[in-house]
Amino acid sequence: MPRRLELLLTAAATAMALAFFVSVPYWPKQDSPNALRLPTSEPAALSFATATPRGPSVLASVKPAPNFNLDLPADVATVAARRGYNGETGLIPTMASITTFRLLATGDLISVGPILEAEAVRAPATLTDPVYRVHGQYAVASIDRGVNQLRWTENGITYQVASRTLDASGLTEVANKLR
Repeated sequence: MPRRLELLLTAAATAMALAFFVSVPYWPKQDSPNALRLPTSEPAALSFATATPRGPSVLASVKPAPNFNLDLPADVATVAARRGYNGETGLIPTMASITTFRLLATGDLISVGPILEAEAVRAPATLTDPVYRVHGQYAVASIDRGVNQLRWTENGITYQVASRTLDASGLTEVANKLR
Protein backbone atom coordinates (compact mmCIF):
# COMPACT_ATOMS: atom_id res chain seq x y z
CA MET A 1 0.00 0.00 0.00
CA PRO A 2 1.44 3.38 -0.95
CA ARG A 3 2.54 5.58 1.91
CA ARG A 4 0.27 8.44 0.87
CA LEU A 5 -2.83 6.21 0.99
CA GLU A 6 -1.84 4.95 4.47
CA LEU A 7 -1.65 8.52 5.74
CA LEU A 8 -4.99 9.40 4.18
CA LEU A 9 -6.74 6.37 5.72
CA THR A 10 -5.17 7.06 9.14
CA ALA A 11 -6.31 10.71 9.03
CA ALA A 12 -9.83 9.70 7.95
CA ALA A 13 -10.14 7.11 10.75
CA THR A 14 -8.87 9.59 13.32
CA ALA A 15 -11.34 12.24 12.11
CA MET A 16 -14.25 9.77 12.32
CA ALA A 17 -13.31 8.74 15.89
CA LEU A 18 -12.90 12.38 16.93
CA ALA A 19 -16.27 13.33 15.39
CA PHE A 20 -17.95 10.47 17.25
CA PHE A 21 -16.60 11.45 20.68
CA VAL A 22 -17.23 15.17 20.11
CA SER A 23 -20.87 14.49 19.16
CA VAL A 24 -21.71 12.43 22.29
CA PRO A 25 -22.72 15.42 24.49
CA TYR A 26 -25.27 16.48 21.86
CA TRP A 27 -27.13 13.15 21.77
CA PRO A 28 -30.74 13.17 23.09
CA LYS A 29 -30.95 12.71 26.86
CA GLN A 30 -34.45 11.21 27.21
CA ASP A 31 -34.87 7.47 27.69
CA SER A 32 -36.29 5.58 24.79
CA PRO A 33 -39.04 2.98 25.31
CA ASN A 34 -37.19 0.86 22.76
CA ALA A 35 -33.62 1.25 23.96
CA LEU A 36 -32.25 -1.37 21.58
CA ARG A 37 -33.96 0.34 18.61
CA LEU A 38 -35.53 -2.92 17.54
CA PRO A 39 -38.21 -2.73 14.84
CA THR A 40 -41.66 -3.07 16.39
CA SER A 41 -45.17 -3.27 14.97
CA GLU A 42 -46.65 -1.01 17.68
CA PRO A 43 -45.43 2.52 18.41
CA ALA A 44 -44.82 2.04 22.13
CA ALA A 45 -43.43 -1.45 22.57
CA LEU A 46 -43.33 -3.05 26.00
CA SER A 47 -39.88 -3.00 27.51
CA PHE A 48 -38.29 -5.91 29.33
CA ALA A 49 -38.10 -3.88 32.56
CA THR A 50 -41.89 -3.66 32.83
CA ALA A 51 -42.58 -7.32 32.15
CA THR A 52 -44.48 -9.09 34.90
CA PRO A 53 -43.85 -12.72 35.83
CA ARG A 54 -46.58 -15.06 34.66
CA GLY A 55 -46.15 -17.96 37.07
CA PRO A 56 -43.95 -19.38 39.80
CA SER A 57 -40.28 -18.79 39.28
CA VAL A 58 -38.22 -21.80 38.38
CA LEU A 59 -35.35 -20.40 40.44
CA ALA A 60 -37.45 -20.09 43.61
CA SER A 61 -37.12 -23.81 44.34
CA VAL A 62 -33.41 -24.08 43.49
CA LYS A 63 -30.92 -24.33 46.33
CA PRO A 64 -28.33 -21.55 46.47
CA ALA A 65 -24.93 -22.32 45.00
CA PRO A 66 -22.57 -23.87 47.54
CA ASN A 67 -19.85 -21.72 49.02
CA PHE A 68 -16.57 -23.56 48.50
CA ASN A 69 -14.37 -20.78 49.86
CA LEU A 70 -14.52 -20.01 53.56
CA ASP A 71 -13.02 -16.82 55.00
CA LEU A 72 -11.91 -15.63 58.40
CA PRO A 73 -13.07 -12.25 59.73
CA ALA A 74 -10.63 -9.36 59.21
CA ASP A 75 -10.10 -8.97 62.96
CA VAL A 76 -8.91 -12.61 63.23
CA ALA A 77 -6.61 -13.08 60.22
CA THR A 78 -5.36 -11.64 56.96
CA VAL A 79 -5.07 -13.45 53.63
CA ALA A 80 -1.46 -14.41 52.96
CA ALA A 81 -2.03 -16.34 49.71
CA ARG A 82 -4.85 -17.72 47.59
CA ARG A 83 -4.51 -20.22 44.78
CA GLY A 84 -6.93 -22.34 42.83
CA TYR A 85 -6.77 -26.12 42.65
CA ASN A 86 -5.54 -25.80 39.08
CA GLY A 87 -2.57 -23.67 40.16
CA GLU A 88 -4.01 -20.29 39.14
CA THR A 89 -3.16 -17.37 41.37
CA GLY A 90 -4.06 -13.70 41.34
CA LEU A 91 -7.32 -12.11 40.35
CA ILE A 92 -8.74 -15.05 38.41
CA PRO A 93 -11.84 -16.28 40.27
CA THR A 94 -11.91 -20.02 40.71
CA MET A 95 -14.74 -22.22 41.89
CA ALA A 96 -12.71 -23.48 44.85
CA SER A 97 -9.44 -22.17 46.17
CA ILE A 98 -6.96 -22.91 48.92
CA THR A 99 -6.50 -19.82 51.08
CA THR A 100 -3.61 -19.33 53.48
CA PHE A 101 -4.29 -16.96 56.38
CA ARG A 102 -1.92 -15.37 58.89
CA LEU A 103 -3.54 -15.17 62.32
CA LEU A 104 -3.25 -11.66 63.76
CA ALA A 105 -2.94 -12.80 67.39
CA THR A 106 -0.09 -15.29 66.95
CA GLY A 107 1.25 -14.89 63.41
CA ASP A 108 0.62 -18.59 62.68
CA LEU A 109 -0.17 -19.61 59.12
CA ILE A 110 -3.18 -21.83 58.39
CA SER A 111 -4.46 -23.10 55.07
CA VAL A 112 -8.18 -23.53 54.44
CA GLY A 113 -9.87 -25.17 51.51
CA PRO A 114 -12.49 -27.62 50.34
CA ILE A 115 -11.39 -31.14 49.50
CA LEU A 116 -13.06 -31.69 46.16
CA GLU A 117 -14.61 -35.13 45.56
CA ALA A 118 -13.73 -36.31 49.08
CA GLU A 119 -15.86 -38.67 51.08
CA ALA A 120 -17.98 -37.04 53.75
CA VAL A 121 -16.59 -37.03 57.28
CA ARG A 122 -19.06 -38.93 59.44
CA ALA A 123 -18.92 -39.73 63.13
CA PRO A 124 -18.72 -43.44 63.96
CA ALA A 125 -22.01 -44.89 65.24
CA THR A 126 -20.41 -45.83 68.57
CA LEU A 127 -19.11 -42.33 69.26
CA THR A 128 -21.18 -40.53 71.91
CA ASP A 129 -19.18 -37.33 72.46
CA PRO A 130 -16.89 -36.22 69.61
CA VAL A 131 -13.62 -34.57 70.58
CA TYR A 132 -13.66 -32.05 67.72
CA ARG A 133 -16.67 -30.15 66.32
CA VAL A 134 -16.70 -27.44 63.65
CA HIS A 135 -19.96 -25.50 63.21
CA GLY A 136 -21.68 -28.32 65.07
CA GLN A 137 -20.36 -31.00 62.69
CA TYR A 138 -18.10 -33.91 63.63
CA ALA A 139 -14.47 -33.27 62.70
CA VAL A 140 -11.50 -35.63 62.48
CA ALA A 141 -7.89 -34.61 63.19
CA SER A 142 -4.78 -36.12 61.65
CA ILE A 143 -1.07 -35.40 61.17
CA ASP A 144 0.58 -35.84 57.79
CA ARG A 145 4.31 -35.09 57.30
CA GLY A 146 4.36 -32.73 60.28
CA VAL A 147 1.23 -30.84 59.25
CA ASN A 148 -1.75 -30.92 61.63
CA GLN A 149 -5.01 -31.27 59.71
CA LEU A 150 -8.67 -31.05 60.66
CA ARG A 151 -11.45 -32.19 58.28
CA TRP A 152 -15.23 -31.87 58.53
CA THR A 153 -18.20 -32.00 56.19
CA GLU A 154 -20.66 -29.13 56.08
CA ASN A 155 -23.57 -28.77 53.63
CA GLY A 156 -22.22 -31.68 51.58
CA ILE A 157 -18.73 -30.15 51.19
CA THR A 158 -15.68 -31.54 53.00
CA TYR A 159 -13.33 -28.80 54.22
CA GLN A 160 -9.83 -28.99 55.65
CA VAL A 161 -7.75 -26.62 57.76
CA ALA A 162 -4.06 -27.30 58.18
CA SER A 163 -1.14 -25.78 60.04
CA ARG A 164 2.41 -26.72 61.00
CA THR A 165 2.26 -24.80 64.28
CA LEU A 166 -1.31 -25.16 65.62
CA ASP A 167 -2.49 -28.40 67.20
CA ALA A 168 -5.90 -29.96 66.56
CA SER A 169 -7.64 -27.99 69.32
CA GLY A 170 -6.18 -24.72 67.97
CA LEU A 171 -7.31 -25.65 64.47
CA THR A 172 -10.80 -26.39 65.82
CA GLU A 173 -10.95 -22.96 67.45
CA VAL A 174 -9.93 -21.22 64.22
CA ALA A 175 -12.21 -23.39 62.05
CA ASN A 176 -15.22 -22.39 64.12
CA LYS A 177 -14.54 -18.75 63.17
CA LEU A 178 -14.65 -19.50 59.42
CA ARG A 179 -17.64 -18.13 57.50
